[in-house]
Amino acid sequence: MAGVRESLSQAEAAVDSFLGRHRLSVDAVLAVLLAVPLGLVSSGLLRASDSPLSLRLLAGAAVLVVHACVIPRRVRPLAAYGLAAAAMLLLGLLPPLHDPAGAYYPAVMLPSSLVFGLLLYTASARLGLRLGLACLGVALAGVVVVLARVWAPASWGGSSGGYGLAAWRTGLSAGLAAVTACLWWLGRLSRVRALYVAELRAKAERAEADRARERAEAARAERDRISREMHDVVSHSLAVMVSQAEGGRLSDPGSPGAAVFATIAGVGRDALRDMRGLLGVLRADGGTAPQPGLGDLPALLDHVRTTGVRLSVAESGEPRPLRPAADLTAYRVVQEALTNVIKHAGPEATAELALAWSPGALRITVRNAGGGRDGGSGAGPGGGSGGGELGAGLTGMRERLRMVGGALETGARPGGGFELSAVVPYEPRSLPSSAS
Repeated sequence: MAGVRESLSQAEAAVDSFLGRHRLSVDAVLAVLLAVPLGLVSSGLLRASDSPLSLRLLAGAAVLVVHACVIPRRVRPLAAYGLAAAAMLLLGLLPPLHDPAGAYYPAVMLPSSLVFGLLLYTASARLGLRLGLACLGVALAGVVVVLARVWAPASWGGSSGGYGLAAWRTGLSAGLAAVTACLWWLGRLSRVRALYVAELRAKAERAEADRARERAEAARAERDRISREMHDVVSHSLAVMVSQAEGGRLSDPGSPGAAVFATIAGVGRDALRDMRGLLGVLRADGGTAPQPGLGDLPALLDHVRTTGVRLSVAESGEPRPLRPAADLTAYRVVQEALTNVIKHAGPEATAELALAWSPGALRITVRNAGGGRDGGSGAGPGGGSGGGELGAGLTGMRERLRMVGGALETGARPGGGFELSAVVPYEPRSLPSSAS
């Protein structure tokens, strides 16, 4: 049923969009559809009447104007309503038309006069409250004119039917006033609904813009953190280079290569100084603390277990040292994955961490079976809850792994829960990105 309702809402939105883009064309079709039953009958009555030709021409022109005002009714509602009201006033003031059968009837009783109700509805729906009330006043004034013309049926050859004259007048007055007020009120309700829908649409657009901005800010913050950590890695490498160059220079100060080692050491120290200065600008605290690696995993795993997550760890293959950037990336992937388990799978979740050391790369796999608040619904490092925060976490992991040539795979587990698998290569290389 939800899918049906969504399809219906999409279809309604598509129809509203089409009608909004083609107002004149749609209203022209509507004017033709109204002219077929109403205009043709009015035209036939005028042709059959033996009233003076000038009177019939004036009545025909007024009828034509009323029908034509349907076309610009939404584009120029005030002008269309005013012109139609003038035409209706002309019909109300014209002398009664004479029928060949001997009957007389006011020109305002031609069937085309019903079109004016549509124009009143449109003006009420399109204009503000003050102009809408003015349109209602004009319509009620027109009701008074019509009542004045038909107040005495005997004067124009009409009859009150089987009712008394007082009852006939009361019913006619109440009916015309009620119909006019209802059409105006329906137009106001339509305007309120349109404004409400527009406000909802604007709120949805603002919310989507806010979500996009939050995702962009989260991605930017993650890139900033990655860049700072990569600067730390480079600074570490520069420090090693400087110490090795100094060692080479001091091992044989009189050799021809001593000057080269000194140059290398000087350039490395300058680069290290600039790098640390840049780190001080990038970091809010100006600190230069060393970054963690897989050697710090035991402390991280102990912390995760203290939250109530039942965590098991399995390691296979022959461990080997990783490059500083790859070591940091591997640690951050494990940290982010387990943090998402705590956030989205609940404090009583069951999680598995597997480190597989293959000949060319380290594969990190984190699985959770759900539990706690979300049960086995698949929440976790990429599951069904968490929204934008979770997406930003996966984006950050992919950014990190891509910078070291790695890849990330995520997906729901068959029995519930979630699985995340990351590949961290030992040597710098490019791996194809995996879609989650």
